[in-house]
Amino acid sequence: MFARKLIAEVAGTTILCLFGISAAVSVVSAGNEPSGLLIVALAHGLALMAGIYAFGAISGAHFNPTVTVALAVSGRLPWREVPGYVGAQLVGGVLAASLAHLVHGSRAIEVGLGATAFGSGVSVTQAVIAEALGAFILVTAVFALAVNPNAPKGLHGVGIGLALATQILAFGPVAGASVNLARTFGPDVVLTFAGGDPAWAQLPVYLVAPVFGGVLAAGLYALLTSVSRRVHVTQGS
Repeated sequence: MFARKLIAEVAGTTILCLFGISAAVSVVSAGNEPSGLLIVALAHGLALMAGIYAFGAISGAHFNPTVTVALAVSGRLPWREVPGYVGAQLVGGVLAASLAHLVHGSRAIEVGLGATAFGSGVSVTQAVIAEALGAFILVTAVFALAVNPNAPKGLHGVGIGLALATQILAFGPVAGASVNLARTFGPDVVLTFAGGDPAWAQLPVYLVAPVFGGVLAAGLYALLTSVSRRVHVTQGS
C-alpha cells in the first residue's frame, strides 16, 4: 500500500535529519570542538543505518530525493511514485527541524539549527562539485549494496550509512555535505518562521547538484553492470 511507503519515508527521513541536525546544534553549542565534524558525520550515518533497517522493507528506505530520483531514472521506481516520495521526505525534513528546535530551544536558532550552507569563501562552483561528488558516493553505495542482487546480505545499512558519513567528513566544511534536499529544506523552513537567517539563495545548489551526482552514479552502475553481463555471456559461450 502506497500510504505505508509514504509514512515510512516520513519516519525515516525524520530520524535521519533529526539526529543529524541535533548533532550539529550540539557541536556548535559546545564550542565546535575539533571532533565536531566526526560527531556530526557519525550521527548522520548511524541514524541513516537505523532508518534503513527499520523501514527498508516497507518503502526501500530512500529518505532522500536524490536517491528517489536516481532509482526512478534507473527504472527501479515508477515515476508516478516520485512526487509522493519526495513530498514525504520534505515533510520529514521539516518535522525533524521542528523537533530539534523544540528539544534545543532558542539556542538551536541562534546557532543556525544545523542548516547546510556554503563555508566561508566557498564559491558556487565549489559547492556544486562537493554536493555532486557526495551524492555520487552515497548513490553508488545504494546501488552496490541495496540494488545489486549479489551484494552481501544484511550489510547494506552499514555500508550506506558509512558512505553518508564519509562524504560528510570529506565535504562537510565546503557546503555542509547535505546531498539531500530534505536535510537542507527542513532547517531553512523552521529558521524562516523562528526568526533565523536561512540561506534560501543557496537552495538551488542543494536541489540540482545532488540529483546530478546521483543520476551520474546510477548511470555508471547501469553501464558497468551491462558490460559485466556481456562479458559473462561471452565467456560462457
